[in-house]
Amino acid sequence: MIRPLFCAVAAFAMAVPALAWPIAPENAGKVLTSAGSENVEVTWLDDDVARVDAKQDEYYYSVRLMDCDESKMCASAMFFATFTMAGSPDLAMYEQTNLYNDSYPFGRAFILPSENGESYSIGVDYGLDLQNEHNFDVEDLKMFEDILSSYAVHMSEEN
Repeated sequence: MIRPLFCAVAAFAMAVPALAWPIAPENAGKVLTSAGSENVEVTWLDDDVARVDAKQDEYYYSVRLMDCDESKMCASAMFFATFTMAGSPDLAMYEQTNLYNDSYPFGRAFILPSENGESYSIGVDYGLDLQNEHNFDVEDLKMFEDILSSYAVHMSEEN
């Protein structure tokens, strides 16, 4: 009698991590606030896309929530931060960024030159599929912070 019960509990326990839940932008904002973010603000960009802007430590970042349904629950999210730099990026910076993207499995980095050539933006993002085995939680912000940090360390290393 105990063995079938144990098997049923074990099967349920293995299935629970596979459950994922879309999240409302307001609830995503609460998660970010509970993780220590400040100035959390939700803006709906379209019927199915919202952006949550926030500040963590000394940097500002956003979470774009996409694939939102009529109940305003969103099935995917992307953390991102961009930083404006003076000057223009050189070829070595593009190569180093591409090497980062090839070498690190989480997150992506990109460089966007400005039209005037006097500045450029560096961006880093981290995407989540909230329909398939992932929930939006504090660990996602920690992962995003780790991705930002790993990019900064990578870019400061000598080749």
